[in-house]
Amino acid sequence: MSAGSEPGTALDADALIAEATALTGLDDFGADRSFLTGYGKLVAAVEAMSPSAQLRETAHGKIVGLLATRLRYVQDEKDHPEIIAQEVGEPLVVCGLPRTGTTITYDLLCLDPVARAPREWEWYIPWPAPEEATFDSDPRIAQVQSIYENWLAHAPQLADIQRMDCTQPGECNHGMMLHFASTNFPAELGVPDFSQWLQQTVPEGQYRTHKRMLQQFQWKGPKGRWTLKSPQHLFDLAGLLEAYPGAMLVWTHRDPVKTFSSLSSMISSFLAAVGAPQDDHAIGRSVLDTWSAAMARATEARSSRPDIEGRILDLAHAEIVADPVAAVESIYARFDLPLSDEHRLRIGTFLAGNPAASRLGKHKHSPEQFGIDPDEVRERLAVYYERYGHLLGRA
Repeated sequence: MSAGSEPGTALDADALIAEATALTGLDDFGADRSFLTGYGKLVAAVEAMSPSAQLRETAHGKIVGLLATRLRYVQDEKDHPEIIAQEVGEPLVVCGLPRTGTTITYDLLCLDPVARAPREWEWYIPWPAPEEATFDSDPRIAQVQSIYENWLAHAPQLADIQRMDCTQPGECNHGMMLHFASTNFPAELGVPDFSQWLQQTVPEGQYRTHKRMLQQFQWKGPKGRWTLKSPQHLFDLAGLLEAYPGAMLVWTHRDPVKTFSSLSSMISSFLAAVGAPQDDHAIGRSVLDTWSAAMARATEARSSRPDIEGRILDLAHAEIVADPVAAVESIYARFDLPLSDEHRLRIGTFLAGNPAASRLGKHKHSPEQFGIDPDEVRERLAVYYERYGHLLGRA
């Protein structure tokens, strides 16, 4: 047993790599070692919190698993070079702030028969490559769902905040954990030092890892036009479009004061589920700082890069809530995509039985609870409010 796996032992970057190597019998992480920067930051950030035994154990298992997956991806490439020769096409990407209608928009887009969205279980356990014949019965579904059930047992309020079904389309920020560059780490583990690093840095190489994961998923798994979602793309729109020059971006908008409050509440619940330290005002400050940085960076990218601006459709949260079908129609019209009769039928069926409707009004939160000052938000995002205020409405 390595030092990194001894109960109560501080996480050590070298020991965790040695453990992943022993676990897999592999030692080649490939030519691209850019993930090591975020990896080192994450390990240090966990220990900087003087974590509880439960939190350290959670972080330890997650980190070793991610390192093992990177080793196995490289071995797959060696054995099957056709994986990395694949094209991934021009994805349709939802990239608004969390809690702005991104999930319902994403779900409706993923109902297109020609769409292919990574499922949450794929993002969380991305090796071995999923196979089309067993896609709906893959054993990882039960594994990931059991994690969700454990979270719900410790924080049942999560059921009122978002869906907890790992067979649904998942977010790219789950996948960015493989590059140790994901906003999931602060949300699930706390790690304020890592959060600050993300606010200040554009992690080099993260979209190479992202693309590599899509290649792995489509290699033996279902095929189709990639349909993706993550608010984290706001941090690096330039990198996203460098990786996918033809990407079609949908930016959903809602008053950031409301979204920051809602997101803080969700993160507080996740931290309760994993036994991480909870301080509502610290959570609110981290959310405000993190997503204000993302919004400012994305707004500037649009202003300074006409090529980025030309790839984006803006969509108000109020529009999505009022008429989801019209919202989808506007997206397809903007990007000249055909909206099939089958897709329309699926949308109607989904909306008629959408379990999200049962959550409406149950998620209670307020900016004050998390120490979020609406005036500070509006001051820090003055450029955003000036440019997109007409889209924010009252929803």
